[in-house]
Amino acid sequence: MKNLEKALQWIDLPTIFIAYFSVIIYYTIFRFSYLILVYLVISLLALIWHNGIGACLKLSLILFVFASICMVIKQQETNDFARETKVTEITPILDTIQVNGDQVSFRGKSGKQIYQVYYKVPTEQEQQYFMTLSQSVVLSVSSQLELANQKRNFNGFDYQTYLKTQNIYRVLTIDQILDIKTKKSWSLPLLRRKAILFCEQNFPQPMSAYMTGLLFGHLGKDFDEMGSIYTSLGIMHLFALSGMQVSFFVDFLRKGLFRLGFRRDVVDLFQIPFSIFYAGMTGCSVSVIRSLIQKVLANFGSKHLDNFSLTLFLLFLIMPKFLLTTGGTLSLLFAFVISMFGDRFEKLPKYRKLLAESLTLSLSVLPLLILYFHNFQPFSILFTFVFSFLFDVLFLPGLSLIFLLAMATGFSLT
Repeated sequence: MKNLEKALQWIDLPTIFIAYFSVIIYYTIFRFSYLILVYLVISLLALIWHNGIGACLKLSLILFVFASICMVIKQQETNDFARETKVTEITPILDTIQVNGDQVSFRGKSGKQIYQVYYKVPTEQEQQYFMTLSQSVVLSVSSQLELANQKRNFNGFDYQTYLKTQNIYRVLTIDQILDIKTKKSWSLPLLRRKAILFCEQNFPQPMSAYMTGLLFGHLGKDFDEMGSIYTSLGIMHLFALSGMQVSFFVDFLRKGLFRLGFRRDVVDLFQIPFSIFYAGMTGCSVSVIRSLIQKVLANFGSKHLDNFSLTLFLLFLIMPKFLLTTGGTLSLLFAFVISMFGDRFEKLPKYRKLLAESLTLSLSVLPLLILYFHNFQPFSILFTFVFSFLFDVLFLPGLSLIFLLAMATGFSLT
């Protein structure tokens, strides 16, 4: 870690400067506009003015390498998007299966490509099959490939652009399933699917929806009605897995290992495979991976803005298109605000700290929320504070305990 920080600091500039210019370069390439280009030029001129031409030239070398990588990724996306293929077999990614009436949707792999798949089931038996599917299968299908819908209205949702950020370039509509072959395999998505089904089959609504959402990052169709209420209250973001859940589970793990007598260096190392496991069990969302990386880096002495900068670069390596999504942008902004002001909250009492963090984060991301969602709930700051407290001390511990007891004893609630 120290070698990495030294490699980034050889230009005699803080790592946050490199992260700042990297983000501008990123958006210049992937979301080009003359406004962003002008902003980049002005930023470089300001850097030269304050730090000299030498620092700017060294930074430009790093940015050139970074820009080259971004251009390669963008060109690969263009090639994949233009490629025409025919799909006869598809392997569902099990933890993405959604059943809504007679409409089944999931993401599936065929070769090296991932597709968004839709299938209208002709019988109730097939509907039940997909609702309870918990083993890896290969579907032989008769299907059609097409491009996803683009934005049709001003400020409307551009489904095609969204799928591109997930490395999905075609929508596959299944006309008929010709054959189903089971295959023996083990993966975290399969384990996550089994956990989600266990919750849905052993707990009543809305408990099962809260459990799958807060523990495994899965909000199914049963959550839709409640979700609209939480959206109107401005607290829907609390049900998207984030640093709150990561902190709860990671801190619980570390405290447990310390009580068992493990040394700190052993606990720090054990946290890495646990982070990989937890990321897989929660669907590998940007906010979870970002928070897990920051937690691991903190164990190795990387703090505050240096921690944020290194996390940004690692996210670029793991999921290069994360900043093209709303969730990725908001998660990064949350992390930046916490890195900037986190020290000022540390000495506050617990509840004052929670209130200060909620207020600061809510006001900081307000412009971005209005830009993306075009609405604002004035009481969302108060609701966020109250429900963050309830989630931290009641919902997460309670649901986790009930889930583990059910797994260990086999009991179910009705």
